[in-house]
Amino acid sequence: MRQKQLLFTGVCLLLLATGCTRPASSGAASSDTTSPPMTVADSATVRTGLTVTATGYGSLRVGMTVRDAATALGSPVPSMVGLDTACAYVKFDNQPAGMRIMVVRGNVARLEIDSASIATGLGARVGDPESRVKDLYGSRVVVQPHKYDPSGHYLIVNPIPPTDTGFALVFETDSGRVTKYRAGRTPEVEWVEGCS
Repeated sequence: MRQKQLLFTGVCLLLLATGCTRPASSGAASSDTTSPPMTVADSATVRTGLTVTATGYGSLRVGMTVRDAATALGSPVPSMVGLDTACAYVKFDNQPAGMRIMVVRGNVARLEIDSASIATGLGARVGDPESRVKDLYGSRVVVQPHKYDPSGHYLIVNPIPPTDTGFALVFETDSGRVTKYRAGRTPEVEWVEGCS
């Protein structure tokens, strides 16, 4: 019995010693002043390390239930009272500013981004010129005229088969610049009016 107590005490001390040490990168501010200042858009991406792809944002995946999406965002499950169950925009406590989350029949269908603080996986963001999106995504980009804006376009980024089939990125532009973009499954990602 004494050996078990000593072993238990030793394990507890080891856990206590390793649990109380601070990792080398504690997040403390660096005194290095030679780095260029970061923009608001850069700081948000660096802070979260998360980007948007055709299939989601970080651990938030298109196709998740509202409950699973809340868990992925570290949010309580939002109330769906009064929302249209066929299609609605659901607000989660911890969703990033500048992001709207469309839910169709109880599952996340698309993400809508209208802030330069949230980049795609390849680095495209609101405010970028159309040429940057085309450079980043190459031959996968299909340009279509905007339904309501004669000086705008939809830059539709086709999926990479076989894994992204059924998903897309759609950038909306005005006068050659990205004004917003969306990511998600087809056909919902292609709906111009959203849940209207």
